[in-house]
Amino acid sequence: MNNIDEKEITAPKPKLQIEEPKKKKKWVIFLILGIVVVVLAGIIFGVSKGLAIFQKIGLKIDAGSFSLTNVEPELKKDSTGKYTNCLIIGIDTRGTSDGLNTDTIIMASYNYETSNVSMVSVPRDLTVEIGEGSGWYNKINAVYAFTKEGDDTAGLKELKRTVEELTGTEIQYYAMVNFDGFTQIVDAVGGVDINVENSFTDYSYPLGTKYQTVSFKSGIQTMDGETALQYARSRHSNDNGEGSDFMRARRQQKVIMAVKDKILSTETLTSPKAVMGLISSVADNIKVSEFTISDIQAALNVAEDFNEKNGKTYSFVLDPSAANGQVVSNQNAYNADGTVSAYRIGPKLGLGKYADINEFVDLLMVKPAIYSENAKIYVYNTGLGNTEVTAKVKALKEQYPYMNIVNKGTLYSDKEGTYIYTHTENEFTATVDEFATTLNIENKTKPEFITNNLNGEDVTILLGKAIQLAQ
Repeated sequence: MNNIDEKEITAPKPKLQIEEPKKKKKWVIFLILGIVVVVLAGIIFGVSKGLAIFQKIGLKIDAGSFSLTNVEPELKKDSTGKYTNCLIIGIDTRGTSDGLNTDTIIMASYNYETSNVSMVSVPRDLTVEIGEGSGWYNKINAVYAFTKEGDDTAGLKELKRTVEELTGTEIQYYAMVNFDGFTQIVDAVGGVDINVENSFTDYSYPLGTKYQTVSFKSGIQTMDGETALQYARSRHSNDNGEGSDFMRARRQQKVIMAVKDKILSTETLTSPKAVMGLISSVADNIKVSEFTISDIQAALNVAEDFNEKNGKTYSFVLDPSAANGQVVSNQNAYNADGTVSAYRIGPKLGLGKYADINEFVDLLMVKPAIYSENAKIYVYNTGLGNTEVTAKVKALKEQYPYMNIVNKGTLYSDKEGTYIYTHTENEFTATVDEFATTLNIENKTKPEFITNNLNGEDVTILLGKAIQLAQ
């Protein structure tokens, strides 16, 4: 009986020892599964939120984004396969305007052969046809406003087409940002470092319906978004010519490059959180052409290539001084009393005629270094002979149109050897190297028989007699 009682008491014990751990294990499994579900839900929500933000500004999910192949994604290129061109547009959304003037228009081009970037600013006052075939000409900053017809995309595409026609390029991407988006981008990267070349004060900087005074001292300084906007937007200073639209265009390019440098010099691009923060902060203030996840990866690859190969950035403005003053001119409208009623510039060949501008843009994209230096080049006969020097100068002008090359006549008639040199140390070096190669000149230093700066040119070329070897 005792044995039976012991069995009745002890027999269930193994069952209890087996079943209790099973319940605990199931509870743990359910807990782990719950955590996994929550984490996955969070990831899905984050991804969907991220995709929603990207899709809001133009992201298109492409099949190539999920490809398992090792093929590197590439950005769209022009028909030559040499360039990717992007149109950067800044739109006026502050002050008393209707917020439709595209006062910043920049065509940025990446050269895959050199890893260099060329930026060409189109001044807002340059006269173009508003709408293809309309026969109506006005400032280019009005193209978007008059052709959008309730659809932002239509206006942007027409502005893109107009800039393509003007510059002779094929533009693959475009991005338009308003003032709020501009300040948010600069603030999102922690501000930008700008080297202010000339001090200036603008007493009429627009602030809503009023004006305020903004000042900038020369030197390197870190600017937040609002300060950078003031620096890029100011155009009423009387100091050092900084009040012109053309100087403003150059400052805008400097700010864009400063943002690029800040992004590429930090961990922004390698931090998904930082990238999402940057994109989400400007999603409501930027419009871009359709792009894909593959485009994003390809753009990161281009940025890495630009850094690794020490790519350089060159800046140009299509103002009346561009191309040695040969492609764009002042074309103001005047009142009866002779005062200017409307300030405008336009192509020298006439309204809608862009052949020389196309040629100039093509040349500066191929050889941006020498065209950005914009050197004043004087050629002297020092013994070669007037006829021979005249022929060489003519050939140089044909090979390098839109550059300032001048035949200054005979300086000496008995000197031997050829020379090319710059009067300013470490400046105009690309021009000196380019022309030395073309003319087969080895000597790049000023000869002893030249004791002054001649006529104040940037680069001097001396063409003398062939050196006679001693017998």
